[in-house]
Amino acid sequence: MAEFFRPEDLQQALSLLAEYREKAAVVNGGSDIVEDISKGKVKPDAIVSIGGIRELGGIREDGGMLRIGGTVTYRQMLASDACQRFRGLIRAVSQVGSPAIRIVGTPAGNLGTAAPAADCATMLLALGAQVVLQCGEGQRTVPLTDFYYGRGKTQRRPDELIVSIDVPSLAPGEGTGYYRVARRKAQDIGKILAGCRLTLENGAVREAKISLGALNACIVRARSLEEAVAGKTAAEALGYLKRTFPEEAGLRESYFREYKEQVTSSAVARAFALALEDAAERSGLWQ
Repeated sequence: MAEFFRPEDLQQALSLLAEYREKAAVVNGGSDIVEDISKGKVKPDAIVSIGGIRELGGIREDGGMLRIGGTVTYRQMLASDACQRFRGLIRAVSQVGSPAIRIVGTPAGNLGTAAPAADCATMLLALGAQVVLQCGEGQRTVPLTDFYYGRGKTQRRPDELIVSIDVPSLAPGEGTGYYRVARRKAQDIGKILAGCRLTLENGAVREAKISLGALNACIVRARSLEEAVAGKTAAEALGYLKRTFPEEAGLRESYFREYKEQVTSSAVARAFALALEDAAERSGLWQ
């Protein structure tokens, strides 16, 4: 039987992780890990519940970053004025699970499980997010592009906690968009996920970040597409994305493989179009 701990502050939590290391299971919202424990997939000696640690809560803008605390829930993100500026992020979060899941589920917990079909994590990748990790010896920051190295595998060490997710603030001319393809509109795991953050300058795409989820063993950036659309007009870039399959998709054999081959380009183009619309509106160009 695992011991249950509810530390009062961050230091207590880190001390427990340093003691139990791989034998500790961190529970935040618990929407993923609790199911794994109940099914016997994870058999910890210690369960460390961090939901009540105030230091890990809160959403704030600081130093050109939107900082999302390690225990912030999806529901709190949807209610945050700071998060509302990132339309793609809000769109992604609103499609996570069900309202009940969004009350307890957290983006930090979602990142920690490294699920390949995670709405919020996919959009965070397109936003250029960074993961701030802390152990008893100090903090380190890992770009989300380097955080995953396989299905269910991340750079987080057993004695570390995700204390925040940092997203670069939006600059003039920037916009964000997110699009998912699923069998049902709600409470379904997406089959194709696409996120986009782009910068418009004089009618052309100066820079774009495009992320893909539910296609590989982990979420990825579509760098071939990013490089291809840079410098193109908005219309040229959109036309290119509609007819180009991203080489990074790396589809594995599955029942949905042929379907994904046919639909992925369209999904990416939809996310890109939403980001274009957002950038134009934020720049005052949308009529």
